[in-house]
Amino acid sequence: MKPIDPPSKSARICIVGGGAGGIELATRLGRTRGRHGAEIILVDRNAQHVWKPRLHEVAAGLMDADDAVGYLGHAAAHGYHFHMGTLLGIDPLRHSLRISGISSQIDRTQIVGEREIGYDFLVLALGSRANDFGIPGVVEHCHMLDSAAEASGFQRRFLESVIQVAEGRKERLGVGIAGAGATGVELAAELRHASHDLQRFGGLDDRQRLDITLVDGAGRILPGLDGRTSQAIAKRMTQFGVKMVLGQQVDHVTAGAFHLKNGEVVPCDLKVWASGIIIQDLSAILPALTLLKSGRIKVEDDLACTGVADIFALGDCAAALSDAGTAPPTAQVAHQQAGYLARALPRRLQGKPVKPFRYKSRGTLISLGNKQAVGEIPVAHHRAPLTITGTKTKFLYIALYQMHRAVLFGWPRTVALMIADWLRRRTLPPIKLHW
Repeated sequence: MKPIDPPSKSARICIVGGGAGGIELATRLGRTRGRHGAEIILVDRNAQHVWKPRLHEVAAGLMDADDAVGYLGHAAAHGYHFHMGTLLGIDPLRHSLRISGISSQIDRTQIVGEREIGYDFLVLALGSRANDFGIPGVVEHCHMLDSAAEASGFQRRFLESVIQVAEGRKERLGVGIAGAGATGVELAAELRHASHDLQRFGGLDDRQRLDITLVDGAGRILPGLDGRTSQAIAKRMTQFGVKMVLGQQVDHVTAGAFHLKNGEVVPCDLKVWASGIIIQDLSAILPALTLLKSGRIKVEDDLACTGVADIFALGDCAAALSDAGTAPPTAQVAHQQAGYLARALPRRLQGKPVKPFRYKSRGTLISLGNKQAVGEIPVAHHRAPLTITGTKTKFLYIALYQMHRAVLFGWPRTVALMIADWLRRRTLPPIKLHW
């Protein structure tokens, strides 16, 4: 098998996974390549990047998946190389990895075959996907929100069902969401607000014809947050008309309902599975990796993978320690880890020591629609976090995405994109009405 490109005279840092952390790391290293002299390569199975925390907006039709960042163009503008493919194997002795070929989307003919890439440092930023826990019917009947394509697929089904209601083919539309974490709660809130916008175009008559149900085995929504914050969000969800079935686990799923272990049946036309995450099984790709029961990769305090040399991990796939235990699989963690490795890897290339990574929680924000959000901010040690609500909290939520954009494009272009977003909102329907 031939290498994907000629051997490089400079050091080569290869990043597998172009999610929130992977693309930020590639961008930061690519911009500063003149200082550390390394060649930067990003590998991803998809051709474009969408910030995963916003996929619930794509699913509700409030954001177009076409707003994604194309890796090829972005790589050319920011000093790194992009190669499309799925990770197939890693040879730590030869310092190389194999990625899959690419097939045409038109006739499925092969464009390029398997390729091999050499590396000096390898960073695994593989992310995660929804965990179906082997529950019967989940794969067959539920939508996942792990990619822009999946979120767009749900949006199409939702709009088709709305048309059926508008045309009298269906009396009501029921949406069931398994998982009352951030994704499930935010999707439920956005769907409720989307139904308001659909009223203006002859669609649903708001909550009178749209039923949204959240199902979770935990006793409250967002169990990872402080009880007061969770209670404040639950109150808002009740005001939105969202039904919450808590403390009950799904036993199996059929085409028309969630069937719970206590015998209860939750009827729903559309079903979304947002309960738990699972990491890609890496045991066959690199047996030397130390994996936890969750499938996450055990890493040292410098994000180096335990048991192998010159391989690092960040984001959801990495089990990095924090002051409160293992750092959670969130975009905030991936952002901090990308910034850390962008500084640490060049120092390693120069033979300089690096400080350990320390995750510092900046709080949690949950979007509850167009102008609403609820969150919590950590305060003094051993004290309960501060719960915040209102329009200013929504502004902070939006600012997180703009900060991600700023890393990818710089602030001048980010401001231009913000203006373009504002113009679209002023001139186009607030919700996507086509597929």
